[in-house]
Amino acid sequence: MFVGIDHSTTGMKVAVVDEDGERTGSFKIERSADDPFDWSFLDILADHVAVEDVEMAAIGYSYGDGFSSITDIESIEGRGVVDHIGAGHSFGTGTLVYDELKRSAVPTVCFPGVHDDLPSLHPYFRHYSNLTGADKVAMTRYAKRRLDEWEDGADHFIAANTSSSSMATLVQDGEIRGAFTWLALIHAHPDMEMLRRLRDGDQDYHDCYMQSGVLAQRDYDFEAVKGTPDPELLEMAYWATLNHVYACLPFARHVHDDPLEAIVLSGRLSRIEDPIDVRGRLTDAFEDIAPTHVSERFGTATGAALIARDAAVGADDVLGIPVGEVPRRAEVSV
Repeated sequence: MFVGIDHSTTGMKVAVVDEDGERTGSFKIERSADDPFDWSFLDILADHVAVEDVEMAAIGYSYGDGFSSITDIESIEGRGVVDHIGAGHSFGTGTLVYDELKRSAVPTVCFPGVHDDLPSLHPYFRHYSNLTGADKVAMTRYAKRRLDEWEDGADHFIAANTSSSSMATLVQDGEIRGAFTWLALIHAHPDMEMLRRLRDGDQDYHDCYMQSGVLAQRDYDFEAVKGTPDPELLEMAYWATLNHVYACLPFARHVHDDPLEAIVLSGRLSRIEDPIDVRGRLTDAFEDIAPTHVSERFGTATGAALIARDAAVGADDVLGIPVGEVPRRAEVSV
């Protein structure tokens, strides 16, 4: 069995897949500032799979810009993050899960985010040091798996997330070539006004990225992103997804010889149909570009579990991200 952990904005989402890559279980641990942390991740995991049967686990922690290959957790320093300047909630939920896995006997690999050191990136996308968090790599791996079923395989597609953090990745020839994010409910790129606030001491560097998103700029608190957000927030998530997908489109059309084969939407807001039909509006908008599919819940965690399986069976790379020296206990076919 293989376990994947998605360090998402609102919680630690976990999926278990079997040797065929089929999901057999899933669960979520909410991220909250009020969490008393009186729980053990392995104890919770044991309710879904016998821990001794886990042949490999994979975790993507935060934005993962401190390493560039899928690597044994024992070899990772600083949890794989250069530093947390401006880009993370310090709830501690993800840290607890990561550290418990590292201390445990469960063979575990870490996978990076999309950043400038990944060898598969188009040169244009190397301008910024960090493009997406590690969870979007898992999202893209899941999209590839599902496209093997939906489109009889696809190696040229865009995977887009519509959630509290919204981003899109571009895959060409089965490798991640680029990614784009500009605005999301939680995160956004700091603008000139944010730079002025930093300069004047009215904003702390440690959360400037988190304070640039729609929630903070429109005076919502963190809890507003959970459940079904207000229509205003759903509307902004819809437009953000349009922005991110269309930003990847020139590269999909002009850098690659073959036409775009598919668009895969993920994230819980992509499935919402009321009070705003985010799902219908997005699929309608993208169908003229390429066949568009919407992933089910726990897709990103499932993608992480598939990365664990890929590493265990000896894959050389996942989506163009090299697989380094990792524990290999599985004896299953690729």
